Amino acid sequence: MNKQELTLLNIGDNLDSLMNLDPRGYGVCRILYSGSRKFTGEPLSVHAAKGLCENIKRGELVYIITGFVLLPWNEAETDGIISSTVFAKYVINAFGAKPVMIVPDQCVKAINAMSKVLDMAVTDDIDSIGENTVCVVPFTKDDAEAEAQADEILSHGKPCVCFSNEAPGRNKNGYYHNAVGVNTTDVEPKYDVLFKKCQALGIYNFSIGDLGNEIGMGAIEDHIREYIPYAEEGGCKAGTGYGIVVDSAADNILTATVSDWGCNAVMAAMSYILGNPDLFITPEMQSAVMDAAAGAGMLDMYGEARPYIDGIGKNIVLPMVSMMKALIEYPPTVEDKTEAWFENTLKKGFFNK
Repeated sequence: MNKQELTLLNIGDNLDSLMNLDPRGYGVCRILYSGSRKFTGEPLSVHAAKGLCENIKRGELVYIITGFVLLPWNEAETDGIISSTVFAKYVINAFGAKPVMIVPDQCVKAINAMSKVLDMAVTDDIDSIGENTVCVVPFTKDDAEAEAQADEILSHGKPCVCFSNEAPGRNKNGYYHNAVGVNTTDVEPKYDVLFKKCQALGIYNFSIGDLGNEIGMGAIEDHIREYIPYAEEGGCKAGTGYGIVVDSAADNILTATVSDWGCNAVMAAMSYILGNPDLFITPEMQSAVMDAAAGAGMLDMYGEARPYIDGIGKNIVLPMVSMMKALIEYPPTVEDKTEAWFENTLKKGFFNK
């Protein structure tokens, strides 16, 4: 290991620690992180950032699948959709790629509102994605239509990346569930059909989740089933037999306390790798997009249209964004002062075990 590798490792560990802070104190994020860290073999944020930086290409499509509909309100939640819209702007700014957001119809109004804040145009036509433009495609909630719509979307050209963030996935019996095992099958888009098609085509795929009922989290199925409530066989209230854990297993995953925090950590790590911390969102912009989402009717996890994410307000979210930005800005400013410390630390061999 050299100095650059050690710095990146520790930046990743710093970001992973932040995205897995546990304000609620019930430990689910710690459980998930244990399993997902074993799966990736390195800090989750850095693992994801490396893969995304390698695979996102200028002028190519990037699918961003997101949006979880909450019962009993039949409205989409803020978690996932906020950071995914920011990520759409990110892939434009950092790579010149063409983001395609695949979402429930309930999310379209909020994406339009957030895109105005982010100074990003919106279209619904994949073939006419211009510069600084995100395409928004509502995906069907009808199982009978999902296969055909997935094929139609892919007919416009293969994406370079399929990115899933807080998107509901079905379990092995074909049912979708919320966090406490309630059957939400009728209200959720069936876009895991599209995700699996992308995976089968060999497209780089990546999933973010914060519980185990999200697309891709079947990658650590045994771990989730053993330790997460309602994930054990028979654990779901819908009585579907297989619990809330999904049957889709992404090739690359990230878990966090809140999926949006995980997405933010990935963008921070990407910004460091790309050598441009200014690509990462500012706390002021984060605040503005949260306001826009709430103003457009998006709900926090408790059913309120307020600028919270998973029930957590700006008093935690904004300092976290600020800290993530500081942690990727700081290391280059002290390189000339830490050379000997790196050299002598590496000689001791701890990081080569």
